Amino acid sequence: MEQVQRLKEEVQRMLMAPIDNLLEKLELIDAIQRLGVSYHFEDEIDEVLQQIHKYHYTCDVQESDDALYTVALHFRLLRQQGYNIPSGKHSFGRLFVYLRKLTLCLDGGR
Repeated sequence: MEQVQRLKEEVQRMLMAPIDNLLEKLELIDAIQRLGVSYHFEDEIDEVLQQIHKYHYTCDVQESDDALYTVALHFRLLRQQGYNIPSGKHSFGRLFVYLRKLTLCLDGGR
């Protein structure tokens, strides 16, 4: 039982660590959910996704080179958590705009 508590605390530390790499953080949340243990970390996951949603259109978080995968995972996790992320006929246009902004951020505005 003590080992389980230590492991839970380690996962909590990983979740609450500063977001240095958006993709890694999203993949951590995804893995926790897929393993079926997210109910142990609901508050932490809520807080992290709230931070991610808050900075959705900024360059404050380092993105990976795998932008489409990151955006898709980002979209799915936020939607699953109940954030109002549009999914209508204009979604691809919004995704394109997001990717364009992301590209500009990564290129340093060139």
